[in-house]
Amino acid sequence: MPLYRWLLLLGIVLGLVGVSMVIRTQLRIDWNLDSLRAFVQSLGIWGALAFIGILTFRFLFLIPTGLLLLAGGAIFGPIFGTLYAGLGMFLSGMLKFGLVAILGRDKVLSTLPPKVQSWVRKLAQGRLSAWALFGICAYPFFPKHVFQYAAILSGMSLLRFIVAVLFGCMVQAFLFANIGQALYSGAGIALSSSILLISILVPVCVPSWRRWMLASLQPKTDTEKPT
Repeated sequence: MPLYRWLLLLGIVLGLVGVSMVIRTQLRIDWNLDSLRAFVQSLGIWGALAFIGILTFRFLFLIPTGLLLLAGGAIFGPIFGTLYAGLGMFLSGMLKFGLVAILGRDKVLSTLPPKVQSWVRKLAQGRLSAWALFGICAYPFFPKHVFQYAAILSGMSLLRFIVAVLFGCMVQAFLFANIGQALYSGAGIALSSSILLISILVPVCVPSWRRWMLASLQPKTDTEKPT
């Protein structure tokens, strides 16, 4: 990219960091479970909306997603913690979709490095399916933002994107909410941790799952020979 675009990007990043520091200082939010829990509970009936909003715009607060998901379970319990956290992450995904729709897919693609543009355009051939995006969003540790943007830029329909991201985020929120509630209550930690560990290891250790995920993320190439 030209130098002025890199400078603009750097300015945006520094601006977001500055805004994040001001917001967190004013709201007195810190990187720990007790601080998040105290802040949300201090808002009373508005606590759930505040929690959803923090997850939706978590890039402004620079708070790790895993910590927020654990806080959801500790504050609201496994059921509502799953619902609120999943909804917050889903709205974050929809924010990305709306941003690309407003700026224009081709315009956003043109700002990316050529290799990234080529990768995204190959994904548009159909390999990054809604099932693959669902698995990425549901997996506890994965660069979800990258592949959500890739799905949007590759032309995934709005309905497929909504279904994949919504249900995937709910699964991930459920896994963390149960651990968060167990950590807070002191009961069921072993069971919740085991479920999370299994969900992490199965896609990696089971050969068929691993091959399917790698195939889903590998753009399809043209193997047809010219006539």
